Amino acid sequence: MSETLDLTKFESQLKTSWLGRAPGWRNELWESIGSTNTRAAELAAEGAPEGVIVLARHQMAGRGRLGRTWVSPVDAGLYMSLILRPRQPQSQIPLLTIAAGVAVAEAIRSVCDLEVGLKWVNDIIYDRRKIGGILAEMPALGNVSPEAKLLPQAVIVGIGININLKQEDIPDELTSRIDSLSRIKNEDVDPNSVAAAIAKAFEDTAQLLNPATSQQLTKRWRDLSITIGQMIVTENSERKLEGKAVDITDSGALIVQLADGSHITLHAGEISIRTADGSYC
Repeated sequence: MSETLDLTKFESQLKTSWLGRAPGWRNELWESIGSTNTRAAELAAEGAPEGVIVLARHQMAGRGRLGRTWVSPVDAGLYMSLILRPRQPQSQIPLLTIAAGVAVAEAIRSVCDLEVGLKWVNDIIYDRRKIGGILAEMPALGNVSPEAKLLPQAVIVGIGININLKQEDIPDELTSRIDSLSRIKNEDVDPNSVAAAIAKAFEDTAQLLNPATSQQLTKRWRDLSITIGQMIVTENSERKLEGKAVDITDSGALIVQLADGSHITLHAGEISIRTADGSYC
């Protein structure tokens, strides 16, 4: 019988100082929910401070970048959202995705002993297949409580990891593109251990989210990157370009060298990338 998410087990394994330990607020674990990011945004509007964590065993409306659906069957993955109240300038917010990516990859490497990598900007990859993703969102300011108005603007970092995803859970059109930790390891993986390791790793990488240390963070991302050095195709609603991914900036943008030798800088936004041979990564 594989382990399932359990709030008591998760919190007993936490080795953080502030993440998952917000004074006066409790972390949440839902049996089923629309989206952990949506629930975290609701809590932020109610005045939840930095550090509250929302978990779920099932998402009915999990989502990724560009409005894509995130497959979230019951007890098949880790569905987790962190409430943050960053004090950095808004221009530094994209680095949260970089920090989360580094944290997730390093945590999985530690817990599962798997050499996972990072595809710009938010995908966790093993052997050219996606096993996880990250979605950082800044909720629109709507009807917020007086308490929330006194706090810095919230950012929600959503993390989805395929942990015990079974073959029958994977849509036919995605069988060659996604995988799960238990299928790779051929053994059950405890989502509580993975979640606790990610929380600790993110708390550590979050310390680098300032101009004085951001270069340390981007260096760690480069060391985990499967994108740097690849010929890629990038496209959005306006244009499609092919070039070589050569680096990221200190703010997490991707630098691409085009065929004529010129360079362009890509920001996540509405851009998607794939390798030049048409494969996912």
